[in-house]
Amino acid sequence: MQAVDRALTLLKLVADNNAPILIGDLVNKSNMNRTTVWRLLATLEQHDFIERDPLTKGYCIGYAASRLGAGTDQYAPLVRRARPSMERLREETGESVLLSVPKHFGTLTIDQIDSPHSVRLIDYVNVLLPLHCTSNGKLLLSRLSNDELHTLFQQQPLEKMTQFTITDHEQLLKEVELVHKNGFGTSLGELDESENGISAPILDKQKNLIAFLSLCGPNFRFTKDRVLASAPLIISEAQRISQNL
Repeated sequence: MQAVDRALTLLKLVADNNAPILIGDLVNKSNMNRTTVWRLLATLEQHDFIERDPLTKGYCIGYAASRLGAGTDQYAPLVRRARPSMERLREETGESVLLSVPKHFGTLTIDQIDSPHSVRLIDYVNVLLPLHCTSNGKLLLSRLSNDELHTLFQQQPLEKMTQFTITDHEQLLKEVELVHKNGFGTSLGELDESENGISAPILDKQKNLIAFLSLCGPNFRFTKDRVLASAPLIISEAQRISQNL
């Protein structure tokens, strides 16, 4: 029973981290000795409940664990709690509101409320978007260390989606530092030249990043000035969702 309890503790610690977690962090958070943690991780990995990330050498959830939720909407509770804030944002701004979650090398949109205007965004639900040219992706990058960022840039070339996409590593690092300082991310024609967007983080009680709240619209209407002016509003609603989790 003790071994099962300890293995489940490690599995939950891995699942609670949006980024792969290193064994040293698992040892510290679980209060187990390193040998025990190694042994239990090896067993979980053997059964495909966790897997080792080739970039960071940390551990993340494996396919077997994901299969446990097959046939159910794993994001339904998050969508329910976020919907009131999403609807308020649409009513106050008249623009599209998106809810997304972090994934390896991208973000996945899990819900979208469209603008009431005839000119609006395409449907991004279930679309995996890149990190370097999206407002929510930059937020995810802002939570990585410089070493992790450099490793990521080496493994994943920065594709130039539009003429405004940042593909220079040093310039993107400066942009990510600004996102970290401001607490929100923006994308101004970087994914699609006709679209602008802003995102704020949704955190759990342990301050782990679990989702993003985004406000997006066509650039002729959702201008850079409107994007920046909406920052306090979207941050407030993202914090409200965090408190309701």
